[in-house]
Amino acid sequence: MLDLINSLLWSLPTMALLTGTGVYFTFKSRFYPLRRIKEIIKSVKNTESSTEISSLRGLMTALGGTVGVGSITGVAYAITQGGAGALFWMWASSFFCMMLKYAENYITVKESRLQGIRGSAATLLKSMGKNKTAVFFAISCILASFGSGNMAQANAFSLAATEMGIDKFTVGLAFALLLIPAVTGGQKIIAKVNGILVPAAAILFTATAFGITLYNFKEIPAAFANIFKSAFGFSQAGAGITGTAISLALRTGVSKGVFSHEAGMGSSPIAHAAASTSPLNAARFGIIEVFADTFAVSTLTALALLTTHSETTEEMFFVCFGSLGGILLTFSLGIFAYAAVISWCFYSESLIGFLTNKGVWVYVYRFLVIISAFFGCIYNAESIWSIADIFNALMLFPNLYALIIRRKEILY
Repeated sequence: MLDLINSLLWSLPTMALLTGTGVYFTFKSRFYPLRRIKEIIKSVKNTESSTEISSLRGLMTALGGTVGVGSITGVAYAITQGGAGALFWMWASSFFCMMLKYAENYITVKESRLQGIRGSAATLLKSMGKNKTAVFFAISCILASFGSGNMAQANAFSLAATEMGIDKFTVGLAFALLLIPAVTGGQKIIAKVNGILVPAAAILFTATAFGITLYNFKEIPAAFANIFKSAFGFSQAGAGITGTAISLALRTGVSKGVFSHEAGMGSSPIAHAAASTSPLNAARFGIIEVFADTFAVSTLTALALLTTHSETTEEMFFVCFGSLGGILLTFSLGIFAYAAVISWCFYSESLIGFLTNKGVWVYVYRFLVIISAFFGCIYNAESIWSIADIFNALMLFPNLYALIIRRKEILY
């Protein structure tokens, strides 16, 4: 049933809506990411400070929810399910999704500054008089925080840890207990923790994946050939183009790309709206988030997998580093998963505040986050990925609706 719902939500119309909206903003901006590279890079240097959450910490929180397990285990899962060609479609959709994330960050932060609140797509929709749609987005985001933002993250970490001989119950209990200080500390603590964890984890993993790919550099041409052949359905037997193979690679690449970079979901703007970030800087940060996730971490992960002929990241690290590889992978996934879970707590607490006056509901939510992380470590992996994809899609529709309606207000 989960697979059926997932297939329906991630059918061709959804992918066309997502990518088509990204294409619109890319062409309207006259390919802004290519034209304004220097300004985009400088935006990281020109971050404002604040007594609460700085723009740099807002970026790190958004990156915490973006770069991580989806860029590692999610890529391996995409290649396993959709073939190497899934990476090509991930690239293609992500290129246009850079401007999609630019747009959602810009308009949400702009509206937040006008209203003087910590905004989101929900507040954006409410300002348009779409109260029911705003509530739907808020509920979808909170539910997504348990799927893609929690259980999928915890499960990926658990799988790596169990490969080292640690039982799932112990992993789940340890992960849940470690979450308590950050989750109960509130949004300021989450932003501070991510400011340390995200850069450290990203540097460690990208350096390792780059080293693996470089060591197997002779396999790189074959890996790229495999990616492009698989993307367009060329069978290995040379029997021509297979429509089913193209469809599977396309659907898997786009859906796992969204799980990884989160463009179009409306999650990243929540972190930037809570920080001392201007609408333009927040928009540029969105481009950086997608680029770092897809074209850096995800691509390096995929190339490392393909050049070592590995089906999973666990196998890849073991082949290259032996028992040390398991430690490296577990450590990296643990940090990424931790950063993602607390980032999604940041998002959801903002939306709980939108739906209610917080109070007891925040404490209930925090308790459920810790429990979900525990069960994510011991539950079935495939079901968790399906649940994550479903909730991601439910966030897309109201957020894209708001973007399309307010598209003329976005400046470049």
